[in-house]
Parts: sequence; structure tokens; C-alpha cells
Amino acid sequence: MNHFFTTLLIGMASLFVIVPVSAAESNTGTLTGIIQDAVSQAPIDYVHVVLFKDGNTVPLKSVSSSENGAFRFDNLQAGNYRLEASLLGYQALKQTCTVKTGQPTDLGTLPLQPDAKQLTAAEVRGIRSAMRMDIDKRVFSVDQNIASAGASASDVLKDIPSVDVDQEGAVSLRNSSNVTIWINGKPAGLNSDNQAQVLEQMPAESIDKIEVVTNPSSKFSAEGTAGIINIVLKKDRKAGYYGSVRAGVSHPFGYDYGANLMYSSSKIDAYTTLGRRRHSNQGTGNSRRETYSSNPLTLLTDTSTLLSDTEQDFNMGGLFFRGGVDYHLNDKHTLSLSGFAMTGERGFDSQIDYDYRQPDGSSLRIVDRTSGSLGNHTNLEVTLDYQWEIEEDHRFQTNLSFGKRAMNDNSDFAQTETRGDGTPDAPTFQRQTGDGGHTDWEFQADYTNQLNERFRLEAGLKSDWTVRGSGNDIFNTAIPTVGQWPDYSSQFDYDEKIHAAYATFTGKGWGGFGYQLGLRGEYSDIAFHSATMPSGDQLDKHKYYADLFPSVFLSYTLKDGFDVQLNYSRRINRPRGRSLNPFTDISDSTNIRFGNPNLAPEYANAFEINLIRVLENHTLSASAYHRLSSSVIQDIRYLNQGILYQTPANVTTSTSSGLELVAKDRLSKWLETTSTVNLYHTRLNGFTYRGSDYKGSEGFSWNARVNGTLLLSRSLTGQISGFYNAPRIMAQGRMNSNFRVDAGLRQSFMDRSLLIALNARNLLNSFNFSSSSYGPGFYQESHNQFFGRTLQLTVTWNFGNMKPKQKKPNGENGNREDGIDSGLEGGMDGGMGGSF
Repeated sequence: MNHFFTTLLIGMASLFVIVPVSAAESNTGTLTGIIQDAVSQAPIDYVHVVLFKDGNTVPLKSVSSSENGAFRFDNLQAGNYRLEASLLGYQALKQTCTVKTGQPTDLGTLPLQPDAKQLTAAEVRGIRSAMRMDIDKRVFSVDQNIASAGASASDVLKDIPSVDVDQEGAVSLRNSSNVTIWINGKPAGLNSDNQAQVLEQMPAESIDKIEVVTNPSSKFSAEGTAGIINIVLKKDRKAGYYGSVRAGVSHPFGYDYGANLMYSSSKIDAYTTLGRRRHSNQGTGNSRRETYSSNPLTLLTDTSTLLSDTEQDFNMGGLFFRGGVDYHLNDKHTLSLSGFAMTGERGFDSQIDYDYRQPDGSSLRIVDRTSGSLGNHTNLEVTLDYQWEIEEDHRFQTNLSFGKRAMNDNSDFAQTETRGDGTPDAPTFQRQTGDGGHTDWEFQADYTNQLNERFRLEAGLKSDWTVRGSGNDIFNTAIPTVGQWPDYSSQFDYDEKIHAAYATFTGKGWGGFGYQLGLRGEYSDIAFHSATMPSGDQLDKHKYYADLFPSVFLSYTLKDGFDVQLNYSRRINRPRGRSLNPFTDISDSTNIRFGNPNLAPEYANAFEINLIRVLENHTLSASAYHRLSSSVIQDIRYLNQGILYQTPANVTTSTSSGLELVAKDRLSKWLETTSTVNLYHTRLNGFTYRGSDYKGSEGFSWNARVNGTLLLSRSLTGQISGFYNAPRIMAQGRMNSNFRVDAGLRQSFMDRSLLIALNARNLLNSFNFSSSSYGPGFYQESHNQFFGRTLQLTVTWNFGNMKPKQKKPNGENGNREDGIDSGLEGGMDGGMGGSF
């Protein structure tokens, strides 16, 4: 099936490419403008701009203004139109205009007047919509989320529709963990080994916005079968200088403080962020495992039981720094140097009590296992960018990135055991040490050319080179002597090179039709070496493989404010890090994990249909999606001599289908809500592992999230959000439902120079993870709560010039943006509201 799609799409791409673009002449027009605060003259983003045909009360198209206040409607038939722009805290703006065939119409600057009955001009700057909803992606403004004050990037992701973060910090999108996390449009060295630590340490105040793309085009890396989440860090450009300082405290014990400083002139844009976070929390858990074995005397099945109770304390802290300089050589050439660095440490203490029960219910033995671990990590990322604006909508840009990361961890375990008759055994001690690091080099070059009003061509090259290494030692003693050889040792070295080339061709047809055809080729060269002692086992593997990743995007603008898009892409999930490393993790002596060096990539074919319906005070979006995955990587659990082992394996194929509904509603002048419902059906086909047959599983599930923003007074804003996750299936069992409620208040003083925010996360202390799992010879139920209720108080002081620097109408300012932009805007219908 994959070969069929590849052949078909290459043929389609070839057909369109050979069409002489000069033969196509535009018979439609465009409409552009910039929304600006009438008092401060500052551009306003996230303004809801609606277009009507003259004399019609049903909206034709809708967009949200960009960061520089700009909006654009494409593919408009000649005629008279009425435009309406609205935002909480401002009076609605209405204006008529005329579009002519084949000509652009620029409305210039459109001023929005602050609504004196609601708020002053200075106060409304912080209450714009928290989400910009386009037909092909979602953009979330972090500073509009009051609950993000004093929080981390991981906390922010928990508040985004269709995104979930589990108790170990792993991120999933639409119920799939195979999602790629980027920082400023690049992988930035994030992987399964360090993702949780980096996201937990990154201050939310350093983040400008988060972009969620569920089906990226061929322009972007094919990594991540579920899509891409791009974290865009702040990079304000304001004439003169601007900055802020903040400090906060939280309960359970925690604190954070930091500062931002930006400077901008005609030649130089400079920015820096420095932050420090430390927080702590407690967790509890319990489980019940039943083990089944045949009794040769009675020919019946005996059931033995293992009960466990867990208590955990953890703390984490670190320092985060980001800085950069953009130097505008002239109007067409810009050179940029940027980077970020972080250092962090974490501590983790736990106590697990095991109670082994015999088939008759009597106690066989009781085991107490305590552990304490200390670890630290460092991350460094430096990027050099160059952009050449050849002419409007015709550019070349390139960047070179270097990243280096290191981490280490030391864990001590002590275990005491008491037999059923009360006789104690001698205690045992273990120490597990680990260290690792990796180095990344990335080079990328992109070319974009708006050939004419209808057609756009994009092409590029990219190369990644990653070298990783990790070592782990286990000593069967509490305090190893100097020079003592470990009882178990593992070394894992990994070398990965991925080279890619892509091309996309975007066009506008007649009658509201648009398309984009793309093809990406990736060549992977992967080698790794594993060695364990004292067994002396060694493993060397070297893999080469080449893949083609096509994408097709078709769009059509219907009448009465309907936009529809159909898209397809092929994706890949490459196993890395601890998924491949055969090292055995003994932190829980009854649940042991290890990697699988024989893992192969997982592939997916993803299909989506997206629709947007625009009404005057409401925007409704529906996305139907279907994903076919092969060589699916799943964590497999099996029982061996009373110990439950867990390891990843390519075991099955799966299908996932769903419907995501999003509604943005302006219910009154003081209340705006965003509601999301995701309904999905997942099927995992049956498989055989280690000679045992595992049944397939399938089921329907759903989750919902509601966020409300309230203007409580002239300077007081409130937010409340709720999240519910229904029961859902996993490879060998079921995850039970959970829910969470967050709330926050933000008060401004002194013309918004001083902000005080109070928020509560997991307000009802209800968020937990419980599941049931099964396999040959066992059934287990578990319940865990790793994050309890958290209260946070944050104070922020803003200083300097508050007026943003004016940008060019097309949104360019001579330097590369860090958001995801595939070039669809301007090449496809403007009613989509932006880029993909």
C-alpha cells in the first residue's frame, strides 16, 4: 500500500510541476491590513477578523491577526465586502471595501478603540484570545494562560487540547506518544531520555507560544507519527528596550525567579532570558498483582498475590538561560546568533513495601525497599542563522546548530526481607550509577519562491549528525571501595546520521480550490555498540535505510464561511536512546525494564479532513483523522519467576481513527471560552511474543477540555479550565479515567507595570493514573498519583518602552521566525487563517 501511495503521489507531483506556471493568470484579488491599538498604536495579534459579502449576514471567511497585527484574505472574487474585527476589551470595528480582479487591496492600518466600559487601553493588552485556530494547526499564546505563571513547559503542555503528559513526563498527542517536540522549530536535542527533565525545567515565562501540527507536510522532518509540537521562545521586538523581572513561591515548597531583557534598533535586535526554578512534590501508589500457576496435585490453578504500596518524594531545580542577537546587514540580509543553556539537578526518594501472599491468603514474605537518587544534567544549544530576502515572498535562509548535553545519576537501594514466620533475612544493598551525553550537529537550507499570484515553490536540504553515549554500573554493596569493579556494567554508544531533501509545490485553483504537493526523501545511517560485563556480551549493529515521505494537502473554500482541507502524509518513528539500550533498570525489583537493540522504525500513513465554520461570535472546527501504523512499538510485559519484565518490541499493526471538535465562543463582552472534545477509536492487532499469543485489543474513548477567560473588573482577569480523560485501551490492558481542574487570577496595577498572579493546578487533587494490565500468567491493577495540588503566587514587574516596533506588512522583519510555516499562507486561501 505504501509503494502505491508513493508512486501515485510522485506522479501527481510531476504532473503539476511540468505545467507552465506562466500560463496561469490570477482572476481573483487579495485583501490585507494591519490591526492596531488606537491609543498606543501598537499592533494587536489574535484579533478575530471576519469577512462578509456586501449585503450578506453569513460570514464568508475568517482569520486571526498575526503577531504584527497583519491579516490577509486570498482568492477573493471581485466585488464589495464588509470586514468586522473584534477582541475582548475593544469596540468592534466595521469597514466596507472593494476587491478588484487581479489586484491586491490594502486597507492599511485599522485602529481598534478600547472599550471604556470594560478596560483601559493599557489593560486590554494582556487578555487577547489564548488560541489562534487555523484549519491546519493550533497556535496557543502562553502568556494568556494565567495558570502558566511560575509553571514549567511541561505544565503548559498539560493545558493544551489533545495533548497529554503522563506521570513520568512523557508527552502524547491524540493518544499517541510518537510525537516530536521542537524548540524554536528544531529538535534541540530532545529525546525520550531527557525530554521530561528539559520540559520540567524550562520556565513557562520564557515561552511565547506553542504550535501543534497534527499532520505536517513534507517540508518538515518526517519524525513523529502523531505530529509536531513546536515550543516558540519569546523574542519580542520593541523599539528601544523592554524587560521584566519576576519572582514566585509555590506550595508544596518551591520558588522561581527570573528576568527578560530585549533591545531593538534599526540594525540590532538583542534579547536575553534568565530563570531559576525549584519545586518539590510527593507521590503515592499501590498495586495488586495476581500470578496464576498450575498445581500438579489438584490440576487446578493456584493464585498467588503481590501487594505493593509506594511513597515518593522528589525535588527538581535548575538554571535556564537564553540569549540572541539579530544583525540586519541591510534590508535584505540578516545574520542571527542565538542559543540557550540549562543546568539542573533532581533528587528522588521512595519507599516500596511488598507483601507476598500465598494461594490461601497467608503471608509468604514482606519486603521493604528504599531508594534515593541524585542526578544532574546540562544542555547547550547554539544556532547561527542567515536570511536573504531576495524580494518579497522570495527568500533563502540557512542555519547551523550545535548542541551538547551531559547527565549523570546515582541511586542507592536498600532492601530488607521478613519471612512469613517472622524470621528476618540479612539486608541487601545496591548502588546504580549512570552517566551519558550526546552531541548534535544540524545544517539546514531552505528556499522559497512565490512564482506568481497562484504558485509557490519551496525546496530544502537538511543533515543531522548525533553521537550519544551512556554507561551504567551496578554494585551489590552500599559503598563501593575505590577501584572496585562493578558486579554489572553496561556501555551503550550510538551514532546517527540523517540526510534529507524536500520540495513542495503550492498552488491556487479557481473557485476557492488550493493544493500543496510535497515529497521528502530521508537517508538514515545508524550504528550502535553495546557491551555488558561480567558476561562479556557485545553487540554491534549498523543500519542503512532510505525512505520517501510524500504529502498532499487539498483545500476548498465553500460558501457561507466554510473552509475544508483534506491532507495525507507518511511519517516515521525511529527508536532511540533507552529504547535500544539493553541495560537493565533495577529501581523496582519486581518490575524490571530493559531496552531492545533489535527495534526497527515504526511507520504511519496519516489522513485528515479539517473543516472550519465561521460565525460572528463563534468559530467551530472539526478534524476527522485516520492513522494506519505498521511495525508498531509497544512496551511488552511478561512474567518470569515472579518478576514482571517490560521491554519495547515491534509487535503489531494498529489503526487509530478519531474526530476532534473545537469551539471558540465569545459568549459576552466579559466571557470567552474554548472547548475541545476528542473522540477516537483505537485497534491494536494481536501478536505473538516469546512463544505466547497476545490477543488484540480495541476500544472507543474520548477526552474533553474547557477553558474559560473572564474579565472580572477593569484590571482583574480570571481563568478556569477542566480536563477529563475517559478510560482507554493500551497494548496489554486498560488505562482508567482521570480529570483535573485548574484556576487562576491575575491582577494588574500601575498601567500593567505590576502583575500579580495566583493560580492553582490540580485544584481538587483529583489527577491520578490507574490501570489494569494482563499477560500470560498474571493480572495487575495499579494506582499512582505523582503530582498533588499545587498553589503558585507570582509577581512580575514590567519596565521600558511598551510599544512594539512596527513590522513590514508581510510580517517579515529581516530575520527568520521560529514558528512553523510551510508556506501555505499566501499560496492557498487566506481564509485558512495562516500557515501550516
